[in-house]
Amino acid sequence: MIFVTGGTGLAGSHLLLELTAQGKNVRALRRKSSNTDFVRHVFNAYAKDPERQLGMIEWVEGDVLDIYSLEDAMEGVTQVYHNAAVVSFSPRQKELVHRVNVEGTANMVNTALNKGVKKLCHLSSIAALGRAKQDGITDESTTWITSRYNSHYAISKYNGEREVWRGTAEGLDAVVVLPSIILGLADINNGSMQLFKTILRGIPFYTPGTNGYIDARDIARAQIFLMESKVKNEKFVVSAENLGYREVLKMIADGLEKPYPGIKVNKTMALMARYFFKIKSLLTGKDPLITKETARTAMRTYNYNSEKFTSLSGMKYIVISDTINSICSIYKKNNFFIK
Repeated sequence: MIFVTGGTGLAGSHLLLELTAQGKNVRALRRKSSNTDFVRHVFNAYAKDPERQLGMIEWVEGDVLDIYSLEDAMEGVTQVYHNAAVVSFSPRQKELVHRVNVEGTANMVNTALNKGVKKLCHLSSIAALGRAKQDGITDESTTWITSRYNSHYAISKYNGEREVWRGTAEGLDAVVVLPSIILGLADINNGSMQLFKTILRGIPFYTPGTNGYIDARDIARAQIFLMESKVKNEKFVVSAENLGYREVLKMIADGLEKPYPGIKVNKTMALMARYFFKIKSLLTGKDPLITKETARTAMRTYNYNSEKFTSLSGMKYIVISDTINSICSIYKKNNFFIK
């Protein structure tokens, strides 16, 4: 039996799509409060037979922070895909991010060991890698350096990954996937989909930074490839293209037929925006659109190399412009992103 956590999220829903497309029955964990609407949206958009594939998923209620629910969910399981995580840069969610991404991963590792799981695939993040110097190339060999510039999300993913390596030392076979920014069908109010929300809001600014991007469907294929390979106890960067934020926002604007940002943000403007949204957050009680961490990242250039994985797998990534065009096309057709 295959077990997936985070199945209602961006990466997890696309993983469920790919697993069921390959004829595999899957047990997927969902919290009581989780909404599976976007899983259905993903299947309706891409599956050849959405209802049949959705029927191959056995949803079980639980939480990575509830080890008893994990013990029940992993009964008879041989393969585990751990995709559950909290992606947030909001100071308000710092404790939750740490608990889910570190303690939750520790619970997954401990339960997998206790249940005799044959292999675990952990979806980490490029945030868990060290940062190469400005304009340098980051890959699996880049060393993590403790710094005040590391976001609390990055620290949580780094420490969560350490729990996986601790598990391998205790006898668990595992692989770790480190994706760059994942783009795919999901709630526009969360994660990387907020790039699309930025365009829909008509914000005229762009930042000069660069980052790596990958299609959620490629992340799914990469996880399955590594799970079914003989590779164990290694990590792999998975990133399709390094693109400037302006370039990405322009693609989204073109796809949604909206004006694209034309005003370049400098450091002073970024600082002002950060404080504006901080004050707005205090007044509204909502998480700020821009934080100190996201503002800092958006101003810098980060380039990623995934040659280790592509050399092993021979995988050809989906072109990011095609990814964005697909998302925009489905958005315009269904108009289901904004709640």
